[in-house]
Order: sequence, then C-alpha cells, then structure tokens
Amino acid sequence: MFQHYYRIENDLSKTTSGFGIGLYFCAEIISLHGGTIWLESEPGKRSTLHFTLPRY
Repeated sequence: MFQHYYRIENDLSKTTSGFGIGLYFCAEIISLHGGTIWLESEPGKRSTLHFTLPRY
C-alpha cells in the first residue's frame, strides 16, 4: 500500500487521473520525521488511515 509502484500503460490508465504515488510520498515524509503510518480496513467497510509523528 505504501510502496512506490509504476502504472502500466493501457486503455484504462489513459483515462485514470493521478500518478498513484500519493500514499508512497506520505509514508516517506512521515518516516523521515520519525513517524509511522498504517491502514485499518475491513472488507465492505471504510478504511482508516492513521499516522503518528513524534513531538519535538
């Protein structure tokens, strides 16, 4: 979920906006600040994204 990936080019990807790297960048920034990021999800329900950052 938080790893960098590359989108293959096909008919569907030509009509899909975005680069698909938003969560990867979030995870990198949070990690560089000494924090953690995780996702909680249940099938058929909402997913919740959490993160923590240390206090300085």
